[in-house]
Amino acid sequence: MLLEAAEDAARALDVGLWLVGGGVRDLAVRRPLHDVDLAFAGDPSAFVDAVAARCPEVTVERTDRFGTATIASDEARLDLARLRTERYVVPGALPEVRAAKSIEADLARRDFSVNAIALELAPEVDRLIDPYGGIEDLGAGRLRVLHERSFIDDATRLWRGARTAALFDLEPDAATARLIDEGLRWTEEISGTRLWAELAYTAGRGRALGTLERLERWGVLRSVHPGFCLAPESAAALQRRHPMPVERFAAVLLAPLAARDAILERFQAPGAAREVVQETARLLAAESKPDSLLGVEGVSTEARLAARWLQPEQQAELQRALRRWERTRPWLNAEQLVAMGVPRGPALGAALRGLRRGRYLGTLRTIAEARRHVRRVLASEAHWDFDEPLD
Repeated sequence: MLLEAAEDAARALDVGLWLVGGGVRDLAVRRPLHDVDLAFAGDPSAFVDAVAARCPEVTVERTDRFGTATIASDEARLDLARLRTERYVVPGALPEVRAAKSIEADLARRDFSVNAIALELAPEVDRLIDPYGGIEDLGAGRLRVLHERSFIDDATRLWRGARTAALFDLEPDAATARLIDEGLRWTEEISGTRLWAELAYTAGRGRALGTLERLERWGVLRSVHPGFCLAPESAAALQRRHPMPVERFAAVLLAPLAARDAILERFQAPGAAREVVQETARLLAAESKPDSLLGVEGVSTEARLAARWLQPEQQAELQRALRRWERTRPWLNAEQLVAMGVPRGPALGAALRGLRRGRYLGTLRTIAEARRHVRRVLASEAHWDFDEPLD
């Protein structure tokens, strides 16, 4: 087990090791461990190497700048971080990091009291370290920020606060509520890439509706972009509590909004996510007619699922029609039409589209009817739209 390997490595190297943050909260409320975040003293390279050596077939990812690492197996994952202090030179920028000499100094840099809790695993076992009363706040249903400048230094803490509050049903105390309101303007200092990372993390954690409701109520969504809000259909779709890919999550949130393009730009969203959002928006506006279905043909599975969540009844009917349209092929192919005298170029494309349209609508029911109609169009210079049977 990875956790046992970390404890063994800490004792072998004679360094301190602590379970911090979410894991301690989970234990405090008797929930299964969701996060296993460990803080350790000493040299990061030596400690991570010692843990990895005790665990065959694991992957190791390191971030030298912050002295952090992730060790993962098929069954579990550990997030490791050297004890550290942080200093924010510029609001919204990544902090300057230095090694800390104690777990108390490390906890002092954290955002909320319920995150500034540690459980010592080595050299002592199960010693609780709670200098800011996080356990008491957890029991009281209280979200309390540690520092006056917390949201000024890093406004992504607004997102983390909303996730924590949603997970444990917490409400900000008066001082924290004031600081949240004052901190909204500092969201503009956060890069789109970091905001997108918060969106992705929210999608991957599950229980996203409670987080989004708090972000809406606190004004955080509007601080990202004035047109960003939690639409009623999005809230209904997010009643589902399980984690989901960020592309689907973004589509559920943004496809109903008129400002979706500008919001995606603010997030600096990856191209794949932008495409899913746009596909979902087209599905929401589509009709069960050939010209409309042509515009949504081949859209991604994620977009179809997001649209069904947003419009359950309408999309069930529309997507049945879309699947039938996608299966529909013209009665005659291009070479057969050329052999009948249809010239290559725009006329050939129009003929293929018309034949497909006629087969979908049921105005061309057999290949014989299709041939007969093609000959009549060629003879009469009629249009290739087969909305009605030709006489």
